[in-house]
Amino acid sequence: GAIALLACSAEILCEIAVDLAARPRDARLLIDGIETVAGVSGVALGREVLRAPSLPQLSSDVAIEVQLALLLTFAEVTAISLWTLSPGGDLVHVSHAGELDPGSPRSSDAASMLLSGSDPETNLGSEAGIRVERWLHPVAALVAHGEPARADHRVLLLEAAVPVLGSILERDEARAREQSTGESVVSSVERRLARVRFDLHDGPQQDVHLLAQDLRWFRDQLRPIVGEDPNAGRLLGRVDDFEAQLVALDGDLRRISTSVESPFVHPGSLPERLRQITDAFAARSGFEPDIRLEGDLTKLSESQQIALMALIREALSNVREHSEARKVTIRISSRSSGVQAEVTDDGIGFEPETTLVRAAREGHLGLVGMHERVRMLGGRTLIESRLGGPTVISVNLPSWPSRPGDA
Repeated sequence: GAIALLACSAEILCEIAVDLAARPRDARLLIDGIETVAGVSGVALGREVLRAPSLPQLSSDVAIEVQLALLLTFAEVTAISLWTLSPGGDLVHVSHAGELDPGSPRSSDAASMLLSGSDPETNLGSEAGIRVERWLHPVAALVAHGEPARADHRVLLLEAAVPVLGSILERDEARAREQSTGESVVSSVERRLARVRFDLHDGPQQDVHLLAQDLRWFRDQLRPIVGEDPNAGRLLGRVDDFEAQLVALDGDLRRISTSVESPFVHPGSLPERLRQITDAFAARSGFEPDIRLEGDLTKLSESQQIALMALIREALSNVREHSEARKVTIRISSRSSGVQAEVTDDGIGFEPETTLVRAAREGHLGLVGMHERVRMLGGRTLIESRLGGPTVISVNLPSWPSRPGDA
């Protein structure tokens, strides 16, 4: 259906986002072609691409440049600019795409109005803008310049670009604060902000992916059974509709970012949650992982439990999809100095450095997310593998006392 076409088109464009940003004319021709051939709205397509989670994996300068260039192409305006305030309150031009004079009073006035006024949006004449906020705190102003081809859609596209830009700018601010204060880890609130992005990937999105895989298997099993039945096409079409709904649900999950409390892990529940994950893995792979738990795991903080479950879930997902392993060992050890976890498989192995780079470029958050979660807790992730195997994914987290409100 239309939802599946939209999701498929957006996924393809996300994978070549950097190339599209560098070749705006070709990008516009491609977007127009998709609109004509697939009947997919360019605005809906733009909103999906601009909200994609892959851009923040790039360096901040490149990610902002690509996001502004994509927004320029989809909105069909003459320029897009991003502004912020210095610690002293002065307006600062961060970056722009298109034909823009950063010194133009109209550009700076629109940005100043957004950053200092009460209205988070403006859409007047040739200037339209939106305030970039993170948890009700103004971070920057995004301004579109020039008469758009479709004025009513301009703000919709600006709104779609805001979450990614806000995330990038907030990440830079947190890192700058770490460097200036010498903090080894970010604050509890900052960990909550960053972890929301990965909770969805490591929790319900993985469940949706598994359900979609089961549905495809069911369709393959059903096709020879219904055979030449006159209702076969209708029945298989209904299965396709279910798959399209799962695609739409996956898109919704990627956009949810309102909760700061994880619904997936609760204090003291790690062994039970681990068993649920390994049981699901065994049902699909045909063999049980060997689980070895050592020490008092009830004292782990919620953040540590989330990080460990993310590591194990992602590692098992990779084993099932890529490794061809027949034996997996999971070991978690908690001591006074911290917690260590390790997932070992006897599969075909891979080249870690090449795989990580490719995953980041393609917007796959699994391996990248593992590193980011652990880094935020002051820990270290290590992936040891080679072609022919085995593969060992391990994490070391320092002692982090569990307390109410800990992230």
